[in-house]
Amino acid sequence: METMLSLSNQIGTAIESAIAHLECVLRLTLQESDTHRVILIDGWNDDQVTRQSVAHYLVGLRVSAINAILQIQAALENTQQDRLEILESVITIIGEDNNLSYDRKSHERNPWIAEGLWHMCMAVAARRRELHPNGNIVALDYAHVITKDHGLDIAAMYERDNIFGLSLVESKAYRDRPNDAINDAVAFFKEVDGGKHSARIRQSVQIMRNALSPDQQSKISASFWKRERTYLPNPHYHYNNNNQINWTNPRPSFRNLKPKCMIFDRSNIIIMPHILVEFDDFFDGISDEMRNFARGLQ
Repeated sequence: METMLSLSNQIGTAIESAIAHLECVLRLTLQESDTHRVILIDGWNDDQVTRQSVAHYLVGLRVSAINAILQIQAALENTQQDRLEILESVITIIGEDNNLSYDRKSHERNPWIAEGLWHMCMAVAARRRELHPNGNIVALDYAHVITKDHGLDIAAMYERDNIFGLSLVESKAYRDRPNDAINDAVAFFKEVDGGKHSARIRQSVQIMRNALSPDQQSKISASFWKRERTYLPNPHYHYNNNNQINWTNPRPSFRNLKPKCMIFDRSNIIIMPHILVEFDDFFDGISDEMRNFARGLQ
């Protein structure tokens, strides 16, 4: 007789399979510029299996099924109430269907999926170092519950040669305005340099640090992130004749950023664009797969 997996095990198994699948299919190209580096990552939309993998991970984020040190441990009871909670949480962020207003798609659904996608990218980077060349990802803060939450889009702790750093991802799903996405990210990173977000960063760092082993914690200074940071602007946009951007062109605004020991360091600024041939279809397709997965949990 086939044994039915518990709700937690269904979510956990799906997430583990999703990460393993994306680990194999993602393709990347590293490019250099005078003011930054670029990592072009492709493969998110190769086929239905890949879209389902992304959707399963995103549903897992809705129930905090991945902890700060990337252990998969969904804390759910095998009850109808918890199954409904998952579905309701998914519907809250992406809607009952794709017939949403432009405002809700562009300001709520798409930005949350974009953030979740790059949360997954950092999770995969813990297994594939080349996705985050500045160091090994050792911890990853929780995703936003809603897009309008104040705080950091994505925060990850990394280690290289016993030096710890903090990566900050600014994800922007601006369909036809990728340069505006970069400008808005730069504005946020300038605020980080100026100390405006120090309280939020310290809270995020504390969550990740507390999840590490005592031995690892002992190696991490209280304010390591003030000396070693990596900035990751992450524009998601529709590719067309008006958006054919050469991401290696120098960006003078980056020279005003100080991510490393409070100085400019181009290697600590990495643009990670997500270029979509069919922007709207991609976000609709991921939303469909999220709903299908949430509704199909037994």
